Amino acid sequence: MRRLESLRPEFDERDIRVVTVSTDTVEELQQGRGAHGLQAVMLSDADLDVTDTFGYRNQLVHSAPPGDEQEALPVPVTLLVDRDGTVLWMDVAENYQRRSGPEVVLAAIRDHLD
Repeated sequence: MRRLESLRPEFDERDIRVVTVSTDTVEELQQGRGAHGLQAVMLSDADLDVTDTFGYRNQLVHSAPPGDEQEALPVPVTLLVDRDGTVLWMDVAENYQRRSGPEVVLAAIRDHLD
């Protein structure tokens, strides 16, 4: 997510707000916020309720079922959503360790908002 902060001028120019959903607890998000330098609304999904609602629980490594004490992670998903809540673009990672690079996100912004 830190890499997306390189797009801050593009976000600001288009009045884009970044929102993240993480399996970190609220406390972990508060502690790590300054370390990452990300200017975003950061939401906690520590119990993976949101992740499971949308079907984005990682099915490979770190895929503990709901209620299991083992670590479980979501698949990284990047969305571009307009003010009305319409999803304009979505990128779903195949690997839980990889997210869309800034260049991919910037291309989507330009394709859908310019």
